[in-house]
Amino acid sequence: MPSIMKEVMLREVRKGFEEKPYAFLSSFSGVNVADLSEFRRSVNKVAARSLVVKHAIAKKALREFKYDEAEKFLAGNVVVTFGDADPQIISKAISDFCKSNNKFVSGGMIFEKRVYDKQFVAQLAALPSRHELLTQVVVRIKSPITGFVMGLSGLMRGLVVALNEVKKKREAAPAAA
Repeated sequence: MPSIMKEVMLREVRKGFEEKPYAFLSSFSGVNVADLSEFRRSVNKVAARSLVVKHAIAKKALREFKYDEAEKFLAGNVVVTFGDADPQIISKAISDFCKSNNKFVSGGMIFEKRVYDKQFVAQLAALPSRHELLTQVVVRIKSPITGFVMGLSGLMRGLVVALNEVKKKREAAPAAA
């Protein structure tokens, strides 16, 4: 008979897989409470929730949702991070934390009902954020328009200078005659 804590944990993991569009699986070993708290603090700024899950519970939940391929990521202690915002930001937070703390290893992720390995997570983390991409689009759209305006401005300035020179010559010509 499973304990109440295990039932609650399984219910929370199921709820995460049902409600959130993606989940990151990370593993750790030899970690103290301070390191785990630091991981949660850094990741939960951008993710919905992080849970430390026992292997048996994680396997049971993964099998229920037909994510059997993800069982290969269950090494050591397991942290499941659920997200509903931009997956690139969460993958970057997890990858950055794993680089700074070698006790944590990014395993893989479940995204759009498919299982991806840690290389996918690393590639996702290397992508520019949505904000950076939008900034690049705006700059590229603005650049030709700015060039066009500057070109017209230069033509107008040249016309004004030419008209001023003509005006000076006409004003000087009657005085000389």
